[in-house]
Amino acid sequence: MRGKNRANARNIVIGIAILSASIAIYFLWKERVFDNFTPNGIESFLSRFGNLAPLVYIVLLAVAIVISQIPNVPLAIAAGMLFGTFWGGLYSLVGGMLGAMACFAIARSLGITFLRKIFGQVPCFSERCKDNHLALLIFLSRLIPFFSFDLVSYCAGLTNIKVKTFFVATFFGLIPMTFLFTHMGRLLMVHSYVPLLLNGVILIVFLIAPLLIRKFNLFGLNEYITFQ
Repeated sequence: MRGKNRANARNIVIGIAILSASIAIYFLWKERVFDNFTPNGIESFLSRFGNLAPLVYIVLLAVAIVISQIPNVPLAIAAGMLFGTFWGGLYSLVGGMLGAMACFAIARSLGITFLRKIFGQVPCFSERCKDNHLALLIFLSRLIPFFSFDLVSYCAGLTNIKVKTFFVATFFGLIPMTFLFTHMGRLLMVHSYVPLLLNGVILIVFLIAPLLIRKFNLFGLNEYITFQ
């Protein structure tokens, strides 16, 4: 009975994710948001919703994660511009977690065949990985994104990792980069260019680090992640 309830819950999550994604894409296409999908364009779009802007942003970010072709970095920067560092970061955490959990549930229910149809070859965690190894790899992939956010979420769903472990590793790994992006957005709004330059240097380091990790097999990454 418990297994059936879990399956039903996953199906509900998948249904909500697909429905939300479909509605969001149609709405964004109708409003021609993709014609100017930049932090300024997104900030202008969200500001039209007044008090509902945080909710619209959270849903939009979650959908952008489920649909990997939609970049989410401009969204996080726009959140900093519109809501400030703290609230923009908080809303981004909520949207990011919703998107990650939706990806996780979709992959766990539909399996690797479904992911291959979307992404081709996908990175998979080795079966040798225990929960603690998986948690560390997921945490590191959020902190230093050597694979895209959505791919890690989907691929974690293919493992036997506990939902709670995935949630905790994702949440704590997501915090630094999330607030970095929203802080950059806030600095853009107040035209504080020196701190913005320092943030940009930090961001470049975070972008270069994944390349070094994969090239030199730091953390033994190649032993735990393979493409299938």
